[in-house]
Amino acid sequence: MNTKLTIIAVLIIFTAVIIFQNTAPVSFKMLFWSFEASLIILLVLVLLIGIIIGYVMAKLNGKKNTKIKAGNELSE
Repeated sequence: MNTKLTIIAVLIIFTAVIIFQNTAPVSFKMLFWSFEASLIILLVLVLLIGIIIGYVMAKLNGKKNTKIKAGNELSE
């Protein structure tokens, strides 16, 4: 089995265990906005935001590397 796939599977299981064990209601405050929700909802929301940020950063970094490589090929 692929090592990368194994690590991803373990992280997904670990994340699921943490999320499902934290179901207590919590108060969330951000600047002038506050609300109360289950911790599981906030954990899933933060996880999704992190995944989206990681995906966008990877795409932006890939475009930057492509431009650099294209610039190097033109100068040669």
